Formats: sequence, structure tokens, C-alpha cells
Amino acid sequence: MKPRLVLSPAVQFFVAAIFLLGLVGGSLIVAHSGFATSPRRGGPSTFVPAPQAYLLAATMYAMSFVGLLALLRNRQASPLIVSLAAGLFAVAGAGLVAVFSPN
Repeated sequence: MKPRLVLSPAVQFFVAAIFLLGLVGGSLIVAHSGFATSPRRGGPSTFVPAPQAYLLAATMYAMSFVGLLALLRNRQASPLIVSLAAGLFAVAGAGLVAVFSPN
């Protein structure tokens, strides 16, 4: 059996940062129904509408969820705690979308 890999405090910090930034970034994209990009050398910005932007939001939420699972696995969380964390993750995402919504 392989020995358990223990994440150092620095790695835990950066995984937590990826978790938080992915959750906030995905929620911002969903709240604004897309995002805008601007070219490097000036010019008009381009708005990426909801269908295409939701692919990026899904990627960011998935990245965030994998970070959460990595932190929970490092703590050897029980399956009950993991399922509670998944539910709270969904609630936090929906709450952030409500907070960031311009309406």
C-alpha cells in the first residue's frame, strides 16, 4: 500500500487559493451572464455571451471543487463530511452568484 501523501502548509495555502478563486471567478461569470475580453494593443472589448462563457464557468467550478476535494482528502475526511462539503459548495456558489448579480 502506498503511504499517504501529506500536503505541506504552503501547498494547502495555494490549493485553498485555487479553490476560492475558482469559486469566485465561476460565480462572477454566471452572475453577469458572460465576461468581456480586451485586446492587448487596445481596441474595443469583446463580450463573451452566456453559452460560451458557461463552459469557462463550469471549468472554474470544477477546478475549485477538485481543490476542495484535495483539501478534504488531506484531512482524511469521512464520506459524510465530503458530501456535506459538496452541498455547502453548491450553496456557496449560488450565494455568490446572488451577491455578484447586478440586478
